Amino acid sequence: MARRIADIGFAAAIGLVLAGPLAAQDPDADQMAAFMEAVSPDENHAVLEPLAGSWSHAVAFYPAPGAEAIQMTATSAAEMTMGGRYLVTEIHGDFLGAPFEGREVMGYDKVKGQYFALFHDNMSTGPVVSWGSWDPTTKTMTMEGTLADPMTGELEKKIRNTTRFLDDGTIHYENWGPGPDGEMYKTMEIHSTKQ
Repeated sequence: MARRIADIGFAAAIGLVLAGPLAAQDPDADQMAAFMEAVSPDENHAVLEPLAGSWSHAVAFYPAPGAEAIQMTATSAAEMTMGGRYLVTEIHGDFLGAPFEGREVMGYDKVKGQYFALFHDNMSTGPVVSWGSWDPTTKTMTMEGTLADPMTGELEKKIRNTTRFLDDGTIHYENWGPGPDGEMYKTMEIHSTKQ
């Protein structure tokens, strides 16, 4: 009996939570049109389409300013999902003898007017979240974001990266982060070739 009362209470609570916002919103035709426009993919999403497919990556990671690069290779498979709204990439590689797995979701938020990337991997328990823009003249996406750094304890470590679409069909990615002196330096570069 107590279980049944708890279930009824839970159902009632869900009903109250949902009923408030739905009852408060009675959108007119203009609001509905704005909503439909905001959720429909457009030319900004099409910018991501060339990134779909299978890729091989040559990665150089720089652990400190002036340090010798740590080299690794990786492969990835990327596809546009949810009706062309998001690019989801699965990455596999080897980093210092350990298997590496990563996943990135990229998209364009039409309400904010910005591109975004959410990246996470098996060498961390938190995401890297970045926001940025596309320059069609230079074929470059520039993004800025933050991550929680487990080595320093900094919870909002700032990063910046660029992704350049090169004329030969390859992609060149560079990432910058703060060094020990707080100055930004190149922490990583990836040259990607479509398979």
